[in-house]
Amino acid sequence: MAELIFLIGYRAVGKTTIGRQLAAQLGYDFVDSDIMICENKGQTVAEIVAAEGWAGFRAAEAAVLASLVQRRRCVVATGGGAILHQALWKELKQTGVVVWLRAEQDVICSRIMGDEATAGQRPSLTGGGICSEVVTVLAEREPLYQKLADLTVDSGCMTPQQAMMQIVDFVSQDG
Repeated sequence: MAELIFLIGYRAVGKTTIGRQLAAQLGYDFVDSDIMICENKGQTVAEIVAAEGWAGFRAAEAAVLASLVQRRRCVVATGGGAILHQALWKELKQTGVVVWLRAEQDVICSRIMGDEATAGQRPSLTGGGICSEVVTVLAEREPLYQKLADLTVDSGCMTPQQAMMQIVDFVSQDG
């Protein structure tokens, strides 16, 4: 079974929720890379971006991702933009299984707009409205998610429990 499971995907697809359940089911540790970044910096994502820009946040994200290569028996919920670190993913993919949690754009928009904390936690990437940003950013990232994924799970059309069990079935077949 895979010792390291990386959950990738856009915001609001359930990486943290499903990741916690998956880790509990497998008896693994759970790590949320965005939380690690914030703990390391002592700031929220919004504060990091305000102080250092998205480039500063991405640099901190790359450092956290690189540190995870050594982890074992761990489920990692990555940030939506973690996929942008293409050079790092070559190594990460050798050490673990990559699961792309995806959902349709309207599902993602609905989930983000229903989250009262969104504005304070996640600054805009494009400066546009939430739904237009989802469309724009997904168009850029979906090919990257698809290229890296060992397994794709449509978390927009199932419960977190169902998504988690689909991942368990897949990683249980691995070795």
